[in-house]
Amino acid sequence: MAQALSPANASSWVVRPVRATDIGVLVELAEALGAGMTTFPADPEAIARKVEASLTTFAGRAEPEDAQYLLVLEDLDASRVDGVAALYPSVGWPYGFFSYKVNRLVQRSRSLNRRVDIELLTIANDYTGVTEVGTLAVRPTLRGTGAARFLARSRYMLIAAFPQLFATRVMAEMRGWQEADDRSPFWDAVGARFFHMDFAEADRLSAVEGAEFIAELMPKHPIYTDILPDDARRAIGRPHASSAAAMAMLLDEGFRYEQHVDVFDAGPQVHAERDRIHTVADSRLTRLQRASGRAGQPVLVSTLELEAFRVVQTSAHPGDHVLELPDVAQRALELSIGGPVRVSPTRAHAGRVDAPRQAQG
Repeated sequence: MAQALSPANASSWVVRPVRATDIGVLVELAEALGAGMTTFPADPEAIARKVEASLTTFAGRAEPEDAQYLLVLEDLDASRVDGVAALYPSVGWPYGFFSYKVNRLVQRSRSLNRRVDIELLTIANDYTGVTEVGTLAVRPTLRGTGAARFLARSRYMLIAAFPQLFATRVMAEMRGWQEADDRSPFWDAVGARFFHMDFAEADRLSAVEGAEFIAELMPKHPIYTDILPDDARRAIGRPHASSAAAMAMLLDEGFRYEQHVDVFDAGPQVHAERDRIHTVADSRLTRLQRASGRAGQPVLVSTLELEAFRVVQTSAHPGDHVLELPDVAQRALELSIGGPVRVSPTRAHAGRVDAPRQAQG
């Protein structure tokens, strides 16, 4: 069994921006993850493009449609990259970010004295221009250790350190429900009738080629869910079984589900106000001080220089204006004593999913 990540055994871990030299190991990581993460395919050319886009973005030279911040989880002791996560500062360029909004329509017949509640799926672009957090993955051997939570929260430390680079609202989308045979019942009932391709191909095209074909081919009129098969209706707003942990982490950070779902598999889309994300709201600026040996508390600590951004999870003693940091964490941050940092406490979490809509029961 993998050992749980804690301040005591996380001293060799650091989250940092991706480098050009990481491409080979990222391809190997993508291969280890297997199918299901279409935003991070095991394709050397696609990963190389992502890395180049991230390098350009961290350097402040990216165009809006190409901007993305790619972070990696590195084991300093093993000199190995074991995880990847991304932030897309403004999604939906240039065609819009598409969702289905689940709406309710109430109709009443006076002559029959009968009321009917109707559920509709309506195409929406409500998330166009917001920041998206996504592409969160760690090596299979690290699942259940807390490494994914550390990596996920590191994205919010980047937002806290440089809020001006991100939208005032942040969203994430969960992989939608699939049956045991990997069939997407929602796609089979809706998307397949208009796109004439299987779910995997449509999802891959969206991730690699962009949303133009969605704008061109997606039906513009509302869809009445009562005409869909039962399994397709049950899938609306229901996360994939493998997304339970990621969903729990997002809800823990203050994200909420407000009836937006993915147009391909109807997976839930959640959002939060940037400055109210718990890791962001709980963070503060301080300066490093060498540890005095006093008992500390679990925290995340990040640097404040964009291209040299780094995050560690450690045990530290926060004072009024300084942070007593162990030497090993200081070295991982590549900072000197007295240097400025941002710190956020590690919150207790429920570790469960309050599933939206049909995901319950």
